[in-house]
Amino acid sequence: MDPATVESLLRGRFGRPYIFQEQCPTTQELVRGLPEGAVAACDEQTAGRGRRGRSWLAPPETSVLFSLSLWPQIAPDRLAAFSLVAAEAVCAACGPDVAVRWPNDVMAAGRKLAGVLCELRDGQLVVGVGINANVAETQLPAEARVPATSLQLLRGAPVDRASVLADVLWELEARYDRYLEHGFEGLQRDELRGRAVQLAGGRSGPAEGVDDLGRLIVGGVAHSSAEVERVDV
Repeated sequence: MDPATVESLLRGRFGRPYIFQEQCPTTQELVRGLPEGAVAACDEQTAGRGRRGRSWLAPPETSVLFSLSLWPQIAPDRLAAFSLVAAEAVCAACGPDVAVRWPNDVMAAGRKLAGVLCELRDGQLVVGVGINANVAETQLPAEARVPATSLQLLRGAPVDRASVLADVLWELEARYDRYLEHGFEGLQRDELRGRAVQLAGGRSGPAEGVDDLGRLIVGGVAHSSAEVERVDV
């Protein structure tokens, strides 16, 4: 994950500049204020976080942990769907059998492979990504809310983390450019469609896809992530 290795693998404008620290609290803060396309990565996060303030824990030097700086000239209410766009970019880089579980998880065979966290502040959209790369079965969290997996387990061998990062950035760049031009065009790898979800207030029903703002449709009604409490697994 060192700069010389990663920069030699970059194929587009994302990842320039590339900032790397062996350890940091969270890459989300390392990339604050940097120009569009800048990436901050590390080998270990001591205060990594996911959606709703949940912690993101990974053993040192096992995962792909980075944040991407974007400055989209687009209305803030149209940006909510970009977490799905980013998650699908991660899917494309990780394999054909990987899918998005709304709103921001990347799944493989019913287990969580990666997560995406998008945060908008003062016009800057910071896209945080955490991918379990070379995490052994014994290193996965035993009591996780969603069972986890890793690229190493899926492929049967360790992966090159720098190459995974470069592949994800390439996919992110292509999808970001298309998103700015055409808006959200839907979710192709929808792991949640047809599965039962529990809504706030006790209601439930099968997921019917997402709308053009990235909200989950249940019973013909669009719902934000705050309105969805649980997915039946």
